[in-house]
Amino acid sequence: MNSDSSRGTKRSRSRARTGLIIGMATAIASAGVVALSAGTAQAADTLGASAAEKGRYFGAAVAEHHLGEAQYAETLNREFNSVTAENSMKWDAVESSPGNFNFSGGDQIVRHAESQGMDVRGHTLVWHSQLPGWV
Repeated sequence: MNSDSSRGTKRSRSRARTGLIIGMATAIASAGVVALSAGTAQAADTLGASAAEKGRYFGAAVAEHHLGEAQYAETLNREFNSVTAENSMKWDAVESSPGNFNFSGGDQIVRHAESQGMDVRGHTLVWHSQLPGWV
């Protein structure tokens, strides 16, 4: 075999190896896309579930007087896995006059959250614009 035909054979083998590698890489990449597509189909379908998959929570500030509104409650229940009382756990709502306590708004939010398997996060008790007048 002369050196020219030897070089041609080596080039031919090199091209064949390159083609084989590219073909294998394409097959592996295609399999990866199929696997990712299948994984995506299993992905969370709500914001709260997506956050929970990553060990996080996705919450909302909730006003108890809106819990009776169908769209409000449905969106809250579907998308969130955590709630915080918007105002009903602040000082003016809890103790509007000295020694006169009312936890009903906060209790309503907690009951709703517990019935939906949600976490409840605290909120600021003392807030500059929502202090009871007697303070």
